[in-house]
Amino acid sequence: DDRLLVTKYLFLLMEQMQPCHFTEEDRTGGRSKVKDNTDVGFPGLECKHCTGKAGFGRYFPNTLDNLALANSDRNIYNHMIKCRRCPADVKNALRRSHSKRCDEEGSKNRRGSRRKFFERIWNRLHKEGPLLCSLAMDDGQEMS
Repeated sequence: DDRLLVTKYLFLLMEQMQPCHFTEEDRTGGRSKVKDNTDVGFPGLECKHCTGKAGFGRYFPNTLDNLALANSDRNIYNHMIKCRRCPADVKNALRRSHSKRCDEEGSKNRRGSRRKFFERIWNRLHKEGPLLCSLAMDDGQEMS
């Protein structure tokens, strides 16, 4: 269960993302830093609410280390808060969990578990699997 590896905040944040693939359009849209050295078809993540329209909300980390950086969380969080298609209840839940994340991180042993979480996501992205796994998803229930 991926939920056990990270804070509620990080899991909720990553639930807002879905797998995508780099396209020629990604070279011209948004603020992408990977325009010139990323192959078409390379796996990445996109906002499931706007599906990366207008070139924003799509991320193509080129290594596991880049995916696991805290800066990646910040970029995704900032997108979600600004995304016009992200529902207000999701934004509110993200804001609440974002403000509580420091308390939660301090109360749980996170040594290595964040890296393991992102390693699982990286492997799923590159093998076309579901982005997140949890017991609730296994039961066919939708996560919130």
